[in-house]
Amino acid sequence: MSSLHVGTCALALGLASLAVGIAFFGLRAERGGRTAGSNWSMAACCQGLAWILIGLRGQLPDVASVMVGNLLIAANSIFLLRGAQRYAGRKHTLGLAGSLGVLLVSGIGYAWYSYIDIGLHGRIIVTSAVRVPLLLAAIWWLWQHAPRHGRNSLVLLFAIDAAWHVVRGAASAGNAIPIHDFLDSDGIQAATFLLRAACIILIIATQFRIESDGARTALQTWARELEEESASLEKTVEERNRELLALATTDFLSGIANRRQFLRQAESEIARARRYGHPLSVLMIDIDHFKSINDRFGHLAGDRAIAAMGKLCAGIGRSSDFAGRLGGEEFAVLLPESGPGEAQVCAERLRQGARALALSHEGQPVAVTVSIGIASLLPEDLEPAALLVRADLALYQAKAAGRDCVRGGAVA
Repeated sequence: MSSLHVGTCALALGLASLAVGIAFFGLRAERGGRTAGSNWSMAACCQGLAWILIGLRGQLPDVASVMVGNLLIAANSIFLLRGAQRYAGRKHTLGLAGSLGVLLVSGIGYAWYSYIDIGLHGRIIVTSAVRVPLLLAAIWWLWQHAPRHGRNSLVLLFAIDAAWHVVRGAASAGNAIPIHDFLDSDGIQAATFLLRAACIILIIATQFRIESDGARTALQTWARELEEESASLEKTVEERNRELLALATTDFLSGIANRRQFLRQAESEIARARRYGHPLSVLMIDIDHFKSINDRFGHLAGDRAIAAMGKLCAGIGRSSDFAGRLGGEEFAVLLPESGPGEAQVCAERLRQGARALALSHEGQPVAVTVSIGIASLLPEDLEPAALLVRADLALYQAKAAGRDCVRGGAVA
């Protein structure tokens, strides 16, 4: 141990502590205010700078290596207490004024034993008198209020550090430490310095582990929240897309497909029917004397009649049937897999359903009847227009026949 140079060890330990203290700043899990990690990072930086200044004793003025170095150790004690309180979820009991008061008292003591009653023993006593109460307060806060994660390790290390300062302070008070210059320490003193330095490094490492675990937990929480927000946003986008699709394809008054969507569906059904050779029919429906309903009962009654017919067209057939409002009082229903006979049955059921609608306006019944034209797919039909034209011709035949009837068939 005689070949061990305390100053070189102090420099190395100081640089390591300073590096860890700087790394602390990137691990703060909380963004606002002074957190446990930010206080512990300041404590590590203060300890590192203190060791560097002490290690440069003789190369720097005493005011830097002795006064500032020891004041940095006092600041380290303050930040350890503040960090412990933050980790315990409490506010600082040692505010700015209290912290400056501790530093002022420490500075006076260090100045006294550096320039008036010069002696290393006195500075050791001042350091112990300042550090031990702060460490004991930190131990109490950690033990009473801190989370269990890392608490016991910190309490043990703080207790060891406090005990080391109690013994060293008492030995200095009794002149049991036969040295006058820290860097001229013998092998035993150098060994005790390294043991105490190891304790400080373990404190810093434990605090760094606590803060890194906290940062990891915070990142996991943020990632989970982002994932939930992303899922919620995707759900919202899907709902908005469905709403937009409904607005673009649904007639708002009748609640069934609009003209554009009906024609698109008709193209698809015609292509499928031609591909597989299946039958397909279409019903063209018109509300009889719709203008007289509007004139006699008002447009609100007309709107109710259109809504009721839309609901009737959508529910009268099978799930594969497709109803749409082509405009005004005119509706159409696609009947896949249905020939003229099946279409006739469905059209008659629809006509009777319209007569059974129980509509009224201000207590007066509103009678609704419909005329229906039928057209079935022919081999030469390549698009909806030809099929709809024949269904429309059949519809006019139904109107010419006195309305409230069905006309049409395989060839209208």
